[in-house]
Amino acid sequence: MARQIDTCALEVQLTVGSDEWTAVTGLKEAEWTGFAPAGCGVDQGRVIALPEDSGSPLLDPDAPDRTWRLVDANGDALFQFLGYVDDRRPRKKGKIILGISTTPELLGAWTELQPAALD
Repeated sequence: MARQIDTCALEVQLTVGSDEWTAVTGLKEAEWTGFAPAGCGVDQGRVIALPEDSGSPLLDPDAPDRTWRLVDANGDALFQFLGYVDDRRPRKKGKIILGISTTPELLGAWTELQPAALD
């Protein structure tokens, strides 16, 4: 049950429970990989995306879990989750990987990816 969105922005909540969000970077080709099987090291999948700025200090893989959200061009939240920057897997073509630690909240504008057609 993977889902994707073409363009959005990544924000992080630096203070737990705060209403303030800090912009991290714009994202392209963001994909939520869906719920991961038990024992794979990530509870609820991953977000894999191509960032406009992969050098942001907020993308520190050694930071504790934080609440992240993806927002559209109008600033409306699309997806929110508690997670971390995953540095244990290779980054393909400059993409970042965010591991999801809790059940994410899908808030709209996502499209479900269809399985590839068999020839």
